[in-house]
Amino acid sequence: MAALVFCASGLPVAIDAAPRTAVLVVGGTPAGVAAAVAAARRGEDVTLVAADPQLGGVLTDAVMDQWDLNVAPDGVPVESGIFSEIHSALGDAFTADDAARVFERLVASEPRIHAIFDARPVGVRVSNPDGETQVDAVTFARPDEPDLMLTASEVIDATDDGDVAALAGARYDVGRQDTGIDERMQAVTLMFTLDGVDWGAVLRDYRVRSDGPGGTDSRRAWGFATLMAGYRCASPDVLVRDLNLGYEGDGSVTVNAIDVLGIDGRSATDLARARSITENEAPNLLAYLRAHLTAFAHARIGHYAAAVYVRETRHVLGLAWLTADDVWGGVLPPDRIGLSSYPLDLHPVTTTSRLAYAAVRHVYGVPFGALVPRGFTNLLLASPAISASHEAAGSARVIPTTIEEGEAAGAAAALARQRRLSFIALDQTPADIATLQADLRRNGAIIDYAAPSQSIAL
Repeated sequence: MAALVFCASGLPVAIDAAPRTAVLVVGGTPAGVAAAVAAARRGEDVTLVAADPQLGGVLTDAVMDQWDLNVAPDGVPVESGIFSEIHSALGDAFTADDAARVFERLVASEPRIHAIFDARPVGVRVSNPDGETQVDAVTFARPDEPDLMLTASEVIDATDDGDVAALAGARYDVGRQDTGIDERMQAVTLMFTLDGVDWGAVLRDYRVRSDGPGGTDSRRAWGFATLMAGYRCASPDVLVRDLNLGYEGDGSVTVNAIDVLGIDGRSATDLARARSITENEAPNLLAYLRAHLTAFAHARIGHYAAAVYVRETRHVLGLAWLTADDVWGGVLPPDRIGLSSYPLDLHPVTTTSRLAYAAVRHVYGVPFGALVPRGFTNLLLASPAISASHEAAGSARVIPTTIEEGEAAGAAAALARQRRLSFIALDQTPADIATLQADLRRNGAIIDYAAPSQSIAL
């Protein structure tokens, strides 16, 4: 029976059951879009499968409307390539609708990309030639339609939780499991909007002495830690350490502030509980802001994001393992596929969690081996679920970094097909890594960095 697939133009196309594609990208996330675009630009036919009706992941469904940028100590960006294209189109702050349109245009501009929406991975078929694992097919569940099975030469798992890798049997840790303490995960956040905020007053009245370290620009305000130290949460499962505010085009203001503890981001039941807790906490937070900031005197709650922002679930074991020492020490591994510099920003796991690292940037390299699940020949990761420790993921989880992982994964998939390489062989052959790095450089990615003698605080 034919399945209904949507190409980049948005027109439905009938395809056979179990269709084959050169490169299968699972996840309509920013990383997934970057992976699909990178592979298509290198001449590969790509099928991009999104779980939602639109592209963008947390930038659209969770309303994450600002970037966590990777910059050097002198403020110069250490990330370019496809991320720069997206950043140039959106700016430092944007709306969810803006993000969805930019990602849609990127995909539509590449005729080799065929996009399927509203399809979630529910099964993976593997084989084990020569003792290593190969992903042969991925099965997707779709509402009101039969399951769809897709086969591919190369598979890129760009889901935030590493769903394909987990279904395929890859080894992974959960949350802070690698610390040996427990499997708790970083707090999740349900963003919401406020109407009636005097944004001019937000920009005009920010005071470091009373509000804490932070800052403002035309579309953003962040910090307020000193002010929020006096806030008393209504729920014992909530912490509010600071505020991140975004000014939307319609005059509303987004609020990223309420951290909900004890949530397993893979569990629909837990995510529903996080939503309920936030909806009960937000009026309490708003009352506090009304009492302490004149800009919020007439504010009222607008709406809540469609999805909860989940910072951490799985960490899939790869050929390389990114650690906090790598991040803090500014390590540039030989197989790096891009640079990152976001601080080790670990959101709390419990009410007693304390900030373990200063908000300091060190430029480090993301190893290609961290994208390759151990023992898998044709599967790559591009997401917060790459092979990294709980602490290192506090930096590597940010979306600009996952976008550069996606671009590198798409380029690597094309190289692997052209040279008939497994990803394991690619990572273990310096000449092939050099070829991949040269390709990324030609397409604008930043691979090299000469570290200065000092770092920079946020």
